[in-house]
Amino acid sequence: MKKLTTAMLALVLAGSLTACAKSAETPVTPSSSAPTAAASTTPGDMMSSDSTADDSTSGTSTGSATTGTAAPVAVDQSTPEKAMTSWLGAMVAGEGQTVCNLMATDGKAISSIPGAAQACGSTITPMLDQIKQLGAAFEGLTITGATVKGNAATFESVTTTPAMAADVVSSFKAVKIDGKWYISQG
Repeated sequence: MKKLTTAMLALVLAGSLTACAKSAETPVTPSSSAPTAAASTTPGDMMSSDSTADDSTSGTSTGSATTGTAAPVAVDQSTPEKAMTSWLGAMVAGEGQTVCNLMATDGKAISSIPGAAQACGSTITPMLDQIKQLGAAFEGLTITGATVKGNAATFESVTTTPAMAADVVSSFKAVKIDGKWYISQG
């Protein structure tokens, strides 16, 4: 069962990164129905202040009929390990916009590419609904031992709690952009 859970999560994560990277490559013209707040904030603002707006628009927290809904995932991009922990936490919490804001493609934060974070969030959120039930398997997640070389990091030899998380994160990388770490495909 553990291997199936790990394989399912890794597959969804890889698919979501690919989908969001493609969203970032395709220029997006803001439409009149697009929220203006996302277009007018800086990437740093989106990381720290948009979490409640993201939850209400995606329906992950505010619109949930379940009682005792978890608070938005705390985002920490100070180290590759903390960025990965934040990213995985947002994944299993179903916070698509937070997931996208923690990602990078071609050396750029997805949130810095006009319209890309919104397109990514729209694409990835339905995928995340498939893995929400796996959230309990990653409770208390800790990651240590990323290999850092300059502004790049790998997770091939990390130690994680729970141990199965190491299999999930090993194929991803992190990149440091403007002092913050972002997750990218391996």
